Amino acid sequence: MSDYKQARDQVLELEEGLRDMPQEVRNVLHPVRLTGKEHFQFRCHPGIACFNACCRNIEIILTPYDLIRIRRRLNLDAESFLYHYATPFTLTKGQLPVPLIRMDPETGQCPFNGPDGCSIYSDRPVACRYYPIGMALMHKQETKDDDEFYFLIKEEFCHGHREVKDWTIQDWRSDQGSDGYDVQNRGWMEFILKRRSAGDGVATAVQLSEFFYMASTNPDVFRRFVFDSSFLKKFHVDPETERLIREDDQALTDFAFSWLKSILFGDAEVKVKPTAVAELKERRANKTVAKENLED
Repeated sequence: MSDYKQARDQVLELEEGLRDMPQEVRNVLHPVRLTGKEHFQFRCHPGIACFNACCRNIEIILTPYDLIRIRRRLNLDAESFLYHYATPFTLTKGQLPVPLIRMDPETGQCPFNGPDGCSIYSDRPVACRYYPIGMALMHKQETKDDDEFYFLIKEEFCHGHREVKDWTIQDWRSDQGSDGYDVQNRGWMEFILKRRSAGDGVATAVQLSEFFYMASTNPDVFRRFVFDSSFLKKFHVDPETERLIREDDQALTDFAFSWLKSILFGDAEVKVKPTAVAELKERRANKTVAKENLED
């Protein structure tokens, strides 16, 4: 393969993997797929001229684990946080709703950013932890595995790339704590990737989109949906999982995306109870009989 064709294919693959990113971000990407062992040079600190410049005029998607950490930090329930700090955004491919940090409408500044830096730094979103590295997942059609790779974001205003500090991507992820966030967000990322890979052949119903946003942003409401409806009569949930999702938001979030994958893609992670299937067949049969009697 020629160097030109290889470079072109890398750009095309990267574009596919990052289609939902804002144009201003795509314009500063270095279109090369990087592995965790690749090296790059970067350092950010309060003494640098561009300090905090990257914290404005940007769309920052909040993952479920971001929201859990930040809400705990601010001692806010989900509805209060979403009202004050987030705005919904629909991903272009897959048409799934995700929350963005609501930037100041006048300054474009992140609400958690000030002259001294990030006020929630130890609980900052994973997108901020990765910068200036980005991570993408692509689904391999021929296997059940997903391809994870990285890329460099190099903006003109950022002086951090001029600092003499060498990292591997693996070391950077570990140092910033983003690797742990990726583990917690795996179910959410896999669902988005699977929905995107399914293309237009799988419809995303309005109700399913609402469930996805609920599972992503508001574990309290999703918990009420599970325990205050007929959910547990319809779906098999083992006692230990039931105990965990009653108490732990992260366990509930993981369970929610397993259930959503079962509903949309037919995965067997959360199974329908045989009794629920029998009751559904009986109701359908009764409706058919009633319709025939009316027609007679």
